[in-house]
Amino acid sequence: MKKTIKIIKREFLTKVSSKGFLIGTVLGPILMIGLLLGPAYFMNMSQDNAMTIQLVDYSRNLAENVRETFSDTLTNGQPRFVFSQIQPETYERDRDLYRGDIEKGGVDAILVIPEDILQNGSVSYLSKSVSDIDLIQRLQNGLSEIINARRLQNAGYDPSLIKELTQKVDFRTIKVVKGEEKARGFDQEFLSSMIFLFILYMTIIVYGSSIMRGVIEEKSSRIVEVLLSSTNSFELMMGKLLGVGSVGLVQYIIWAGMGMAAVFMATNSMPGIAQYINVSPAVLFYFVLFFVVGFFTFSTLYAAVGAMCSDMQDAQSFSTPVTLLIVIPFFISFAVIKDPTTT
Repeated sequence: MKKTIKIIKREFLTKVSSKGFLIGTVLGPILMIGLLLGPAYFMNMSQDNAMTIQLVDYSRNLAENVRETFSDTLTNGQPRFVFSQIQPETYERDRDLYRGDIEKGGVDAILVIPEDILQNGSVSYLSKSVSDIDLIQRLQNGLSEIINARRLQNAGYDPSLIKELTQKVDFRTIKVVKGEEKARGFDQEFLSSMIFLFILYMTIIVYGSSIMRGVIEEKSSRIVEVLLSSTNSFELMMGKLLGVGSVGLVQYIIWAGMGMAAVFMATNSMPGIAQYINVSPAVLFYFVLFFVVGFFTFSTLYAAVGAMCSDMQDAQSFSTPVTLLIVIPFFISFAVIKDPTTT
């Protein structure tokens, strides 16, 4: 047991004092926050730019409805959509000129409403880029609202009355925990699950690979022969696993402290964000438990790969099946989050 403790202390101090541990501890949370919140941040940045759209209305009676429907504003209060109307005859005559204006960046898009829009319901959207899904859906939903209202009006119905009678129901999610009701939204559950999932995924791979590299380095430098002369293979393996595993737990404690400090500052500056940050002690307990179980399971497999290989090139090939055992459940977890009570 004393030999195992010495190996644990050696592995722990070696890993904690390394530059990789310090850099990973500081940059790890920043990287994970960037992966989770970065896309939403850039999407919000893209929405802060006004979009100029040239409107060609062959039906000649929907242009005003389009301007009223797309009255969205940016954070600075300016309109998000700036429409300029083009007469169909002018557009037909100078079609190539207007298309060239899109490619040169003079205008963002051209929206063409056909004359028989009420019958076929097809609108053409011309732009240099058509990959903004949120924008396309916003335009499609807004135009559908306009066309449907006009169809109802032509059929003798009152569109405003129908809209009032067909409003969406306010849907509140309440989680029942130990007989008590707790208001809990889907966003809260999904975000917290994804954060813990990413942390488990990254740390198990990083520390498992660290075990494998350590075994290969000790074999290459003949240190393992010296160690085995004074201890047995089981004590050596347990010492390495417990030493590196304790490094992971220390890193989790540091991340937890950084997270608590960030939550404290965020709730003080933005009180409304507190409702989205609520992690129970039970979740933290199971998170640490899953890390311990996952770490021992996969680190043992990575250590076995390191024991079979003589260099890192061979290890990368042999470790692929082990990595797949982590990657496959990671992708399956997206379905599990959707319905976690299934078998």
